[in-house]
Amino acid sequence: MDEIIQIKNASYDRYKDLIMRRDALKKEAFQYEREYVRVFGELILAVFELKVACIRKKKTVAYYQTAANHGRAVDADELAAYLEREMAALNRQLDDMIADTENAKKAETITQADLLKIKRIYHKLVKRIHPDINPLMAQSEELQDLWQRVVTAYNCNDLKLMEESEILIMKLLGDEEGNAPMPDIPDIEEKIQEVEKSISIILDTDPYQYKYLLEDPSAVEEKTEDLENEKRAFEDYSGQLDDMLVAIMENGVGMIWHMN
Repeated sequence: MDEIIQIKNASYDRYKDLIMRRDALKKEAFQYEREYVRVFGELILAVFELKVACIRKKKTVAYYQTAANHGRAVDADELAAYLEREMAALNRQLDDMIADTENAKKAETITQADLLKIKRIYHKLVKRIHPDINPLMAQSEELQDLWQRVVTAYNCNDLKLMEESEILIMKLLGDEEGNAPMPDIPDIEEKIQEVEKSISIILDTDPYQYKYLLEDPSAVEEKTEDLENEKRAFEDYSGQLDDMLVAIMENGVGMIWHMN
C-alpha cells in the first residue's frame, strides 16, 4: 500500500512540475512575442497597412474594369458597400495588429523581486485550482474566471492583479493557508505524456522560437532589412495600381454619386 502511495505521489509531483514548466514556457513565449512586436511591430504594421491598401486598390481597379467592360458607370454607394464587405476581415486583422503593437509598446518593466512574488503566488495557486490538476474546477465558473485572471496576471507580470486574484480565490475556497489534499487525477501517466508533448511543441515553434532571432543582432538587422524591402515593394505596387485606376477612368468610366 505504501508503495502504491509513493508511486501516486511521484506521478502527481511530476505532473505538477511538468504543468508548471509548460506554463512557464508559455509565459516565456508570450514575452518573446511581446518583444518581437516591440522590435518589429511598427515595420510589420506598416507593411500590413500597405498590403491592405493594395488589396483595396486592386479590388477597386477590378470593380472599375468590370464596369468598363459592361459600358456602365460605377455607383459610388455600391462600390463602398462592396469594399466594406470584401475588406471587413482584413480591417479587423489590421485593428488587432494596431492594438497588439500599442500594447507591446506600453509594456512595463518589473523588478526581480516582483517577478519572484508573482511566481510564488502562481505556484501556490497552481496546486489549488489549475484546471489540469484539479478536476473540480469544471464545477465552478467563478473559480474558472478567477483562474483566467491568474493566467493573465502571470503572463503580463501584473503583480497587483495576481495578489488580488489570490485574495479572491482563497476567500472563495475559505482557506487562507492553501493546504489542500492531493487531488485524484485519472489517467495521470497519459496526461504526463500529453504535457511533455505540448512542451516540445512550444519549444519548437513560434513565438518561442523568436527567442533565437531576438538574441542575434545580425538576425534582427536582416529581419529589419527584409521588412523594409517588403514595404518598398508594396509602395511600388500601390503606385502601379493608382496608375491602372487612372487609366481606366480616363477611358470614360464615370462615377455615380448620391447626394444626401
